[in-house]
Amino acid sequence: MELNFGNLNWLAIIACIIVGQIFLTVWFLVIFGEPWAKAYGAADKKQHTAEIPSYTYGIGLVCMILLSFGLALFQQATGVDTLESGITFGIMIAIFFAIATALPGYAFQKRWSTAILAIGSQTVLIIILSAILGAWQ
Repeated sequence: MELNFGNLNWLAIIACIIVGQIFLTVWFLVIFGEPWAKAYGAADKKQHTAEIPSYTYGIGLVCMILLSFGLALFQQATGVDTLESGITFGIMIAIFFAIATALPGYAFQKRWSTAILAIGSQTVLIIILSAILGAWQ
């Protein structure tokens, strides 16, 4: 497998980073803010937000960069170059990697509501980013 960093669509990768950050903010603050906070034992979204160390947002950004870059590399290596193939690729990555690796940890902790919210966000995120990258090739 030969990877060509020069052939990556860097604008698509940057768009994925921005869209991904916006998506996760809306998912965890607007749509599921209260259930997410309660799943982690906080009284409400405000308390949970106050308890999150500021460095975690930096870690989240680095992870979004890695995810977007990694998806772009894998799509290039597998010839994903349309919206449809991007969506299919995203579904496969979400099921075979994101869900398969995240679910056991939540199962051992018996944190099912947290698992649904976290794994749901990662699944949808990967499909959205993969679709953007596939469509923009």
